[in-house]
Amino acid sequence: MRNQLILLSLAAMIGLSVSCKKKESEESATIDEQTKQFSDDGNRYKTASDEANDDADAAVNSVVSFGRGINSPASTLTTPCGYTIDSSQANQKILTLVFDSVTFCANPSRIRAGKIKVQLTQGNHWGVPGSVLTITYLNYRVVYFPNNQPYHIVFNGVKTYENVSGVSLAFWLGTAPIIYKERANNIQVNWNNGAGSSIWNSARRITWNYSPQTTDISLSVNGDTAFGGYSTVDSWGTNRYAYDFVTYYNTPLETNTHCWLWRPVQGELIHHVNNNDYRLNFGVDNNGNPRSDACGYGWKITWTPNGGSETFVVISY
Repeated sequence: MRNQLILLSLAAMIGLSVSCKKKESEESATIDEQTKQFSDDGNRYKTASDEANDDADAAVNSVVSFGRGINSPASTLTTPCGYTIDSSQANQKILTLVFDSVTFCANPSRIRAGKIKVQLTQGNHWGVPGSVLTITYLNYRVVYFPNNQPYHIVFNGVKTYENVSGVSLAFWLGTAPIIYKERANNIQVNWNNGAGSSIWNSARRITWNYSPQTTDISLSVNGDTAFGGYSTVDSWGTNRYAYDFVTYYNTPLETNTHCWLWRPVQGELIHHVNNNDYRLNFGVDNNGNPRSDACGYGWKITWTPNGGSETFVVISY
């Protein structure tokens, strides 16, 4: 199982509209299609980014010289798949994950290629509070297979992943969370073999909790900066249509292992793009209503087309 948030996770989301009000015009239809694509892109970006965080965390926890100690949630949930660890620079606190481009991994279904360099750039050990991993994407390529329709994402760039709380036995006793911060600056993202490119920045706070009673692990994600006049901002940049965007949370994104980490059970975020706001509500039923009694069917996008009335679309996980 993967942290696939957004968290995340949200990888099998291509054009599965089951409920949509009548479009107002051909111009609105074009805007709506771009909106759905951008929503997909945002979720897919976060899914792949969170998977990289989990793999980096698990890899570092597997190497004694990085200070392996009490297992983190990611190292427990993440089974290494499709990569080897080059530890030839471990004396410099550097590991390189080398992906083989052929191994099929599950939950969500994907094949990966390229490399991710992971360096402990702050702190003596990854498990202590305030330690930081610097994660560098080197033509890191992920192919997902939703509904047997593969799509590709290629990442290049650098981000940091901070262990704010440290990892202690208190987490597994259910008495303390584990908190991480992610910061990414100008990540270059290429979509589906030439279908467009984006520039992505992110600032998010990630909180893990564990329940000994149910043995479920839960995950909460929230934006962690202010930008462009908005608070709780998670990400900003330029999308594949060359529009600037800002994404911020109204309520944190919540997910858990009971419903699979890549299928959020609740949360609301706003995509502000091209002078319009698009509200995403997660964990809804197939009619777009909040679903608290069971795992959600998918997520709902609500917006007002130019010159029209409010409309929405529901998309399945």
